[in-house]
Amino acid sequence: MHKPLYLLGLGFSCLCLSACSSAPPQVANVAVLPYSALLESATADTPTFDDIFQLSASQQAEFLAYFNAPVHQNVAAHRRVYQFLSQHLSGFDYQGKNYTATQAYALKSGNCISLAVLTKALADLAGVEIEFQSIVSAPVLSFERDLMVSSDHVRTFLYDPAAIAEKDKFYFIKPSLVIDYLPSAADITGPRITQQTFVAMFYRNLAADALLAEQYEQALALLKTALQYAPDYSAVINLAAVVHRRMNEMQLAEQFYQYGLDVSASKVTLLTNYAVLKQSQGEQDTAQQMLQSLSSFNEYDPYLWYVLGKNAQQQSQYQEAVTYLYKAAEQAPYMHQLQLELALAYYRNNQPGRALQVLSKAAELVTDNNTQQRYHAKLEALKLRQSAH
Repeated sequence: MHKPLYLLGLGFSCLCLSACSSAPPQVANVAVLPYSALLESATADTPTFDDIFQLSASQQAEFLAYFNAPVHQNVAAHRRVYQFLSQHLSGFDYQGKNYTATQAYALKSGNCISLAVLTKALADLAGVEIEFQSIVSAPVLSFERDLMVSSDHVRTFLYDPAAIAEKDKFYFIKPSLVIDYLPSAADITGPRITQQTFVAMFYRNLAADALLAEQYEQALALLKTALQYAPDYSAVINLAAVVHRRMNEMQLAEQFYQYGLDVSASKVTLLTNYAVLKQSQGEQDTAQQMLQSLSSFNEYDPYLWYVLGKNAQQQSQYQEAVTYLYKAAEQAPYMHQLQLELALAYYRNNQPGRALQVLSKAAELVTDNNTQQRYHAKLEALKLRQSAH
């Protein structure tokens, strides 16, 4: 029997629109962040906002010398920031590390969030407006004991201040430049995220590092700060629940899951981990009901459904795997890899006819000859097995 895995996301705020109404206002039940004495008393050192985003004096001087140089004054401000980053960070080394702006500038390395932190630091010095966008990308997974850690991706927009200042012009899309680390053709653009959510994301990443190092007080101190910036951010709430579970505070972990399901737009990971908690407590029926309810969710993230589907297959839960991988393939029908995984799930769930249909579709989507031949070989093998029965 495989050990169940908790998912760590390493979600985003949803813009809600409401119409005017003449009906009397309803009193809403406002969810309150669970009280945790462990969380409140966590006093481990955490970086401040300035620690994260402020460059050293020498780094500021180097950038401003470039930005204010007479030879560059005919270049738009946002493009000067872009060009400086391109030149200074030539050969930027992806290390998967969560660096502050000062560290990323000096080491010329870090993860995509480190690059976004550095971009913001430079843009603030230059007076250039900035915005962050989440990217749904193929997950980079690692496994640590009973934790499955996935990395999320962010890109940054630099806006032209001169164009924004032109009051007599209207832009459907504001002129901008995009800073993206290792963009992929398989990336799916997600929503824009607020600065508060982005800051919470950075603290969340540091907290995940602390959790993996079993430095639980450090993790809680970082999560306390993250929740101050974005109290409805699903990934932070989920991590708070996981840390409390690690500290054997099961009731508090459950309270954080319940709170997250009340306030967060992204619920799938929260509910999945909540079900794993229930399984660990011997409440199999409750856990199964939670997992079955996932089929009613339409959260748009094909890679998340893919991860859930793969995990279900590892647990020999083939009907659940079909459900999750069907959602993944439905949300990204152009991705032959997802169709192949769905076909395998159908086959393992004793649905060879459906497996044959989906595998045929996967073969049609492939443009690479070698991959196409491999898919056709799988198709012929599956047809032979069907005819043999």
